[in-house]
Amino acid sequence: MSITAPDRRASARPVTRQDLVLIATEYGELLAAARATIAAAELGEPNPLEHLRHALKAHGQLPPAGARPVLLLAQCAVPITGWAEVTR
Repeated sequence: MSITAPDRRASARPVTRQDLVLIATEYGELLAAARATIAAAELGEPNPLEHLRHALKAHGQLPPAGARPVLLLAQCAVPITGWAEVTR
């Protein structure tokens, strides 16, 4: 499997403060969901992944059925679709 990043030079524009605030907010939400997932698992809650699943679903980033974890971890590029886009 080959992964290539899209060429965004043609539509590049300066990153605004609003872009950075939005990205930081969404990162904070994802981090909070990940931390809640770990805490829920440590407390033995019946469905600890619900927090992370909800955050990923809200941005259209749930992995496809049958996706292999090692391949998902190998993808170092952040998917643009669903998350705050720097190039609008």
